[in-house]
Amino acid sequence: MTSVNPTFVLPIALFSRGGEIGDGFAERMLVNVGQACLKPAILLAIDGLGYSELKQAMIARVSPMQARTMLTPGINQAYRKNVERQLAAGAETIAAGATPAGEWDGQSFLFEVDGARLLKEPALLEEVFGPAALLVRVKDDEQLVAIARRFRGQLSATMQIERADHALAARLLPILERRTGRIVINAFAHPQEVSYASIHGGPFPATSDSRFTSVGMSAIERFLRPVCYQASPTSCCPKHCGMTTH
Repeated sequence: MTSVNPTFVLPIALFSRGGEIGDGFAERMLVNVGQACLKPAILLAIDGLGYSELKQAMIARVSPMQARTMLTPGINQAYRKNVERQLAAGAETIAAGATPAGEWDGQSFLFEVDGARLLKEPALLEEVFGPAALLVRVKDDEQLVAIARRFRGQLSATMQIERADHALAARLLPILERRTGRIVINAFAHPQEVSYASIHGGPFPATSDSRFTSVGMSAIERFLRPVCYQASPTSCCPKHCGMTTH
């Protein structure tokens, strides 16, 4: 399963708190050496006031990061391969963490592309499982909406918005609803609090079955199969005759 958990930063939110959003995004991207299914991996923002502050905050967070050991050699090898794929697809490296000291250490990267390039290169929308993220410099509202339509199924999608962004957010919501099981507003998808409202699922390829969540109080439903006892005497029902379900 795969998910890049895109974050959409709308113009007024970008202007109001671009640096704060950039720092928060990069911080969560780097948690656990980027090895989390809810890792925010792609941040999209319309080029304008606040974009420079957002970008510099992300660079400041990624650049001093020490390389850390990844979970397995195979994950590390796949990460390095996917970093090369991003570069081959036209991504520009705008920040890199410390050089790995150990054989299976993951070096942190921040890439940047413009929206037109992203629309031309589907590979840029694929997951890079590890401490890397892609910043997308979007031209305008229409290009942002067009890019949103290109995403496949996701575990989560985030919008950073202010009141004056609500009209654009309303355009994005119907698109995101069809592509994710969890829409986050003015927060970050990672980490996730486990509660009755938790949804950790989404359309393929984020999960194999978008009807169920794998985290939360209703997650048990993935392992249950309904059985109807039609016209059965009460004394014969499972809870009365010692039957158990497995």
